[in-house]
Amino acid sequence: MQTRELLGLKIKELRKQKHLTQEQLAEMVELDIGYISKLEVGRNFPKIGTLEKIAKALDVELALLFQFTPTKDIDFREEILKIYDKLSKEKQYTLYRVASDML
Repeated sequence: MQTRELLGLKIKELRKQKHLTQEQLAEMVELDIGYISKLEVGRNFPKIGTLEKIAKALDVELALLFQFTPTKDIDFREEILKIYDKLSKEKQYTLYRVASDML
């Protein structure tokens, strides 16, 4: 995964921890919601000034935006179960089929 994708995931994670929508974060940092959306999926890489605004809005140190969790430390089973529990029965079946096809 590229740095811009990891940065986007980190910003999304921190935004959700603060219970903010993309729209709310966009308003706080005076950016377009589309920019925030693209940033969170790794399509945009912001300038340092924008990163400073985002860090301030999320009430974190700028360096924290670049502290990425190694994937080996993530409990994927637990994360998948959290996602599964939020899905409708139809989507649970779709997830099951996708996972089965990966075997």
